[in-house]
Parts: sequence; structure tokens; C-alpha cells
Amino acid sequence: MKMVITDEAKAKIEQVAGKNAKLLLSLDDGVGPFSDVGSCAVDTSFDLVVVDADLATPDFDKTIDSNMGPVYYKGYSGQYIDDPGLTLTVQFNQLVLKNDSGLIDSGVAILDKQGVQK
Repeated sequence: MKMVITDEAKAKIEQVAGKNAKLLLSLDDGVGPFSDVGSCAVDTSFDLVVVDADLATPDFDKTIDSNMGPVYYKGYSGQYIDDPGLTLTVQFNQLVLKNDSGLIDSGVAILDKQGVQK
């Protein structure tokens, strides 16, 4: 699986992510240290969590290749993102996650957790 991060999205991420950062595409389902609440709504909600590259993230057991390097995710959340054409872009100044099947999440938040040990 491959994810294209558009230049506009890359610029937004680079405002937060240092050179020594790991990117996590986190399904907001209440599972793991970066999903505080979970989503009980009908929609699917993802966050892009930026952590230190050496931080152990065992919940994020799968990777997606991207033009910004590997992006880690919870394996079971692949059911939402496994379709071809996975893209992270910007619309209305927000990160948007979509694939060839359509919109996945129109408001992907960037969470800066660098320097925070969970």
C-alpha cells in the first residue's frame, strides 16, 4: 500500500514534524496511547500523530509507504484505508484523507507528541 502526501499537506506536516520524527496515522477508536476518546459517531476519524522516531509504538504494527517515508498505523484500521489511491491532501486548510473509493476523513488533525513519552 502507498499513500501520496500532496505538497500542500507535506508543508503543513513539516511545520510540526522535525527531521527525527515518526508519523502515525491513528484511527480515533479509543485504543492506544494517542486515542484519548474514540469516535462513537457514524463517521471514521483519523489523526496524524507526530512522535519521536525512537518512540516504541507497538499498537502501530503496520506501515504505509509514502513520499514522506513510512507512516505507521494500527493493522486492523487497514479496513478503512486499504483501497488504492490513498491520498492525504489539504482542503479548506484542513488535512483530508481519501482514496479511490472516496472521502475517508475530512478533518485529520495533526497531533504533535514529540518529546512526550506515553
